[in-house]
Amino acid sequence: MRDKRRYVLVETSSRIEDDEKTFSYNLYRELIRCIGESDYHKVNPRMMKIVDDTSFVIKSDLKGTGNLILALSFIKRLNNKETAFYTIKSSGTIRALLKAKSSKG
Repeated sequence: MRDKRRYVLVETSSRIEDDEKTFSYNLYRELIRCIGESDYHKVNPRMMKIVDDTSFVIKSDLKGTGNLILALSFIKRLNNKETAFYTIKSSGTIRALLKAKSSKG
């Protein structure tokens, strides 16, 4: 059986100034801290795309999406910079998320 995934469109309160690799590393480190090392594999987060300077798409396993959204709400600092993460929408495809982003803004 195929693993089911969800894509989550996330908006930040501060600008994403790092390149995608650095931003992803810092975000994963904070997610491990919030979710815990023992449950991190259930969420299995993967950065998919930085949409613009304040939003990005992240992928997770279907069963771990709730934990991902909760963990993102717990993160208040990323790379010694205050920030907050807001979940805009989750979907089974990136295309649907980008469509929601374009119709929003």
